[in-house]
Amino acid sequence: MHGNGCLSALSAKAMSLFRPYLTETTFGEGTVLWEGKKLASEVYFPVSGLVSIVVALSDGGSVEVGSIGLEGAACAGFDADQSDFNTRGLVQIGGRFVRLPMSQLFAAKENTEIENLIAFCRDWILMQAQQEAGCTAVHSADKRFCRWLFQACERMETDTLLLTQETIASVLGIRRTTVTLIAQTLQAYGLIRYRRGKIVVLDRARLRAAACECCNSLDRQHWPSTRLLDARRSLNRKLSDF
Repeated sequence: MHGNGCLSALSAKAMSLFRPYLTETTFGEGTVLWEGKKLASEVYFPVSGLVSIVVALSDGGSVEVGSIGLEGAACAGFDADQSDFNTRGLVQIGGRFVRLPMSQLFAAKENTEIENLIAFCRDWILMQAQQEAGCTAVHSADKRFCRWLFQACERMETDTLLLTQETIASVLGIRRTTVTLIAQTLQAYGLIRYRRGKIVVLDRARLRAAACECCNSLDRQHWPSTRLLDARRSLNRKLSDF
């Protein structure tokens, strides 16, 4: 179950508060994990899948405001008192997930590491939503495409993504024909190879160079898993000084 970065970053003591309640399952692409305005009962820790957090639009469409891979955890809200939200949790890339009842997450928050996990995951979703708003407003479709693809590879620790151009068009809020043209250009320049339902990134460094600056604002130092490890190391250093 430690394929998820947040769970792997917890000490044995902190994990013992979760372990009896964790279950592992597989979700396919398109699985809805939670709906807007409905209280969620579980928090999801991706092991090999990717979750999109989307906001529904009045025309029936939706737009992504964040995504969660191995670096974090996803749920409707990381605030025990929150009851009003508009997001929807959607499995964008199918895979394995570890589930934990929300009640057990909040029951363990007196533990400093668990309290940090909740805060860092909440911060991560908010940070993405803010960055996505600016990105959508000012950056070109091709740079946003490269940014999303690069980040998906980073968060899933793979260069092979099982998803369609329709999926990318949906999360970015752009036309499928636009995605097709961008993908053709990237393939011609040797950055990716694609066929229906599968995209292989051939040069991740060049893909990042072609992406917008948002990659820098949402890099690994801001990941919940990274922050949990940093906090744990800092605590261990303080304890060793006594």
